Amino acid sequence: MKLKQLFCVLALVSMFTLQGQNVPAKPQIKGSWGIAFALPFRTDKMDFIDPALGQKILEARNDTKSSLSFYSGALLAIKRLDSLGVKVHPYPVDTQLNGSVAQSELEALYAVHDIDYLIGPLSDRVLPALSNWSAQRKTPIFLPSISDAQQVNSYMIQGVAKNETLRKQLLDYAKREWKGQRVTIIHDSEESAQAQSIVQRFPNAQKVDATANSNRLLEVLTQKMDTVNSNWVFVETANLKTASSVASILSSQLRFSGHIRLWSPLYTNAFDNEVIDFKQLSDLNYTTSAVQEPLTFVSWGSQYFAEWAKYPDKIAVRGYDSVMFAVLQLSGLTTSSPEGQKFFEWAGVTHPFTMVQDPRGHQVNQGFVLISLKDMEWQVIGR
Repeated sequence: MKLKQLFCVLALVSMFTLQGQNVPAKPQIKGSWGIAFALPFRTDKMDFIDPALGQKILEARNDTKSSLSFYSGALLAIKRLDSLGVKVHPYPVDTQLNGSVAQSELEALYAVHDIDYLIGPLSDRVLPALSNWSAQRKTPIFLPSISDAQQVNSYMIQGVAKNETLRKQLLDYAKREWKGQRVTIIHDSEESAQAQSIVQRFPNAQKVDATANSNRLLEVLTQKMDTVNSNWVFVETANLKTASSVASILSSQLRFSGHIRLWSPLYTNAFDNEVIDFKQLSDLNYTTSAVQEPLTFVSWGSQYFAEWAKYPDKIAVRGYDSVMFAVLQLSGLTTSSPEGQKFFEWAGVTHPFTMVQDPRGHQVNQGFVLISLKDMEWQVIGR
C-alpha cells in the first residue's frame, strides 16, 4: 500500500471511530454480518491537518502500519466475499493501546450496529478489556496473533497456535529425522528451561549459554563442531544479535566442519527480519516451525497488488485469513467438540486452521507448518 493510500485509509478510520458518531447506519441485508476490528491505528497520534506531517508520523509508527496492513488484507477478503454474494460490514475500532478507550468505542458501535464478531487485538495490552466486553455482549472475539492468552472466555477464538504446540511439533520432527548427528544447543540465560526440553529428546546434546559466553562465542562454537560428521545446532533465543552471530559463526565453519544444520523451535523475530543474512540461513538449511507459510507461497499476491499497489506482508495475509475464518464460523460451518478434540480444519492462504476446544473453555488453533530453507527457497516439510 502506498504511503499516501495508507494515510487516506487512516483518515477514514479516524472519522469512523469518533465514539460512533459518524458511523453510517448498517443496511438491513439478510445474511450480512458486522465485524469490528479492534486495532491500534493510533489516530490520536496523527496530524490530519497537515498531510505531509501526518505521513511522516505514519512512516515512523510500526503499530499504525501493522494495523493498516492487517486491515488492508481484511478489506480485500471482504471485497472477495462481496463478489460471492456474502455481505460483511467492517467497523474499525482504534484501541489506541488503551483498554478503556477500546471498550468505549466498542460500546458506542454496539449501541447502533449489529456487531456479530470482533477481530483483535494484535497484542495482549488491551486484551483484558476486550475479553470482558466479548463476554458481556456474548460476541465471539478472534485473536489473530496472540498465541497464549491469559484471560480467556468461552467466546474467545485463539487464531494462532501456542508456542508450546509449535515447539513440540518441531522437536518431534527433529527426533524422527535424527540419525546420530552431534547436537549442540545454544541458548540465552533466560531460555534455559526451553533448552532443557531439547535435552530431553537428545540426552547427549551439548549446551552453550550464549549470554555467559557472549565474548567468546566464536571460540566455544568452533570447539563444539564435529569436523567429520554432521552437526545439528538448535538455537533458543529471542535476541536478534545472538541469532545473527550464531548464523554468521556457523556459516563460516562450514568450510572446516562436517555438515551443519541450524534449527530453532520457534520462528521468532530474531530470525524473521532483514538484518540476519538469508544466504547464511539457507547454507545452514535453517529449519523451524511457524503459524503460517512464508510469503513465497502466496498465490493471491497479484490481487493484493492490484488493490493496494504493493505486495502483501505476512500481517496483511493474516488479516485476509482472519476474515475468511470469521465468515466460516458465522456461517455455522464450525462446531464445538469435546475438550481437546479436533472439530474443524481449514487451510487459509498461508494459515492452517486446526481448531480444538481448550481445557479453559475457549477455542484454540493448533495449526502449524514446519519450514526449511534450502537453495535460497523456503520448503514446507510438515503440517
